[in-house]
Amino acid sequence: MNGPPACQGCSHPLYTVCTRESGEGTTAAQWEVDHAYPGRCTYTPMFPLTGSAADVHDLPYAEHVLRRRD
Repeated sequence: MNGPPACQGCSHPLYTVCTRESGEGTTAAQWEVDHAYPGRCTYTPMFPLTGSAADVHDLPYAEHVLRRRD
């Protein structure tokens, strides 16, 4: 991913926090994703995205709210 992710609903930047536990066989990370700045967005009810996943795009609702940057 190049640069911070953006919201598909409002195009504003999102903050992403990822913590990984060290240890053998650990592939998942704990994620938190939300709008970097408060504002109006149709997807606000889906935020924050939180959970355990190998990649931020594997979180619930990620395919709906995260804009992919190429």
